[in-house]
Amino acid sequence: MSLGFTGYILFLAFYMFFQSRGAAGMSLSLFEYIQSRSNLIPFKTITNYITALQEGTMNTWTAVKNLLGNVLVFTPMGIFLPALFRKLDRLRAFLLAFVLIILSAEVAQLLTQRGSFDIDDFILNLFGAWLGFHVWKTNLVQKWVGRRSYE
Repeated sequence: MSLGFTGYILFLAFYMFFQSRGAAGMSLSLFEYIQSRSNLIPFKTITNYITALQEGTMNTWTAVKNLLGNVLVFTPMGIFLPALFRKLDRLRAFLLAFVLIILSAEVAQLLTQRGSFDIDDFILNLFGAWLGFHVWKTNLVQKWVGRRSYE
């Protein structure tokens, strides 16, 4: 399980920090970059995607990839964290840890100018991790793995 988690973390690091994003914004100061790449209005991006789909101004695959992708990419985190760390086997502790992890990653993306801070991404990521946590709690994964990883 820990080897899978290591691979998953490496995938996330590549996905969030090393994937090519083009040269847009490279000539901006850090302050300008943060201003132009931040969305703190909940559901603004999600609403924009849905509106663009309804108006036919966005490719369906682009919207699905961005919305569903933000959910699915963090679903494994909801399984790995409680599987590997006993203290994160309770929802409250898990959510607190995940919020700190994802906020740190979102801020790091801004500070390194490798991505954006979008509250909608945060909401979708949190939902994905929450789903994964509930999959873990159903014991389906625990039975497949054969035991809890920390026991």
